[in-house]
Amino acid sequence: MKPPKFYLPGRRQTRKRASPRMAWEGAGLLLLGLLAAGMAAFPSGTMVVMRPVRGVAAMVWSTGLSGVGAVRSVARNGLQSFRSTSSLARRNADLERLLAASAKDGAMREEDKRELVRLRRLLDFRDAMGERTVAAHVIGSDPGAVFSSLIIDRGGGDGIVEGAPVTAAAGAVGRVTSVGPDNATVLWIGDPRSRIAAYVQRSRVVGVLAGTGDGCELRYIPPGEDVQVGDRVLTAGRGSIFPKGILVGTVKEVRKDGLSLSAAVVPVVNMKRLEEVLVLSRGSAGR
Repeated sequence: MKPPKFYLPGRRQTRKRASPRMAWEGAGLLLLGLLAAGMAAFPSGTMVVMRPVRGVAAMVWSTGLSGVGAVRSVARNGLQSFRSTSSLARRNADLERLLAASAKDGAMREEDKRELVRLRRLLDFRDAMGERTVAAHVIGSDPGAVFSSLIIDRGGGDGIVEGAPVTAAAGAVGRVTSVGPDNATVLWIGDPRSRIAAYVQRSRVVGVLAGTGDGCELRYIPPGEDVQVGDRVLTAGRGSIFPKGILVGTVKEVRKDGLSLSAAVVPVVNMKRLEEVLVLSRGSAGR
């Protein structure tokens, strides 16, 4: 009668799988057992038979054990290499994520620095003017006139009114044409509907600055007046919406226009790159 088998509760009984080395060793032990039995039954005959193959058997036995060891070594090294490769791939992925995050953070810091520089220039310009102003961000363009109007994020609730002059740190931008509760539309000085008084800074020649769609033109200059390419053109005040002395642009060409002269003017403010503006109070106009 076989003794009963006992199992520990809660533990699963597992059977170990035989490794190649264990199988090889088991076969060797079986062979040695057969030889021992033969020697016990037929001592002299077994020695005669085993003498020629004794060396070969020993060599085969040692070679088999060495082969099993080599296979196990190769498998172990291969597993270590695979683990090392997987670890390196994970480290590379982590480094790439860190580099991407660092590049994004660096770009954000650079953008913040650029914005601070622009705002500092805008504040310096406001302080130099000594006028009451409202700072605003450009949030879009007027769909009806993409290249002539822009939309800012301040409106009637911030004290913005129609007709108020708008400037940037570089110079004149335009005037407010419509106002909502929290936004407003600004007409660019280069729009064909725009007209302001302006003068040449060097020679003090006065004219009317009209928009041409892609720039401005200083018109109604008397013949013989001194206007040259490269001259700076400023707002003249004189009842215009802008106070006197705000830079508008530079002269790029002077030509005769009937009985008078006209000068093509390149605006100093690039509408497509404008991000912040200052809206002046109406009380500053005409100074």
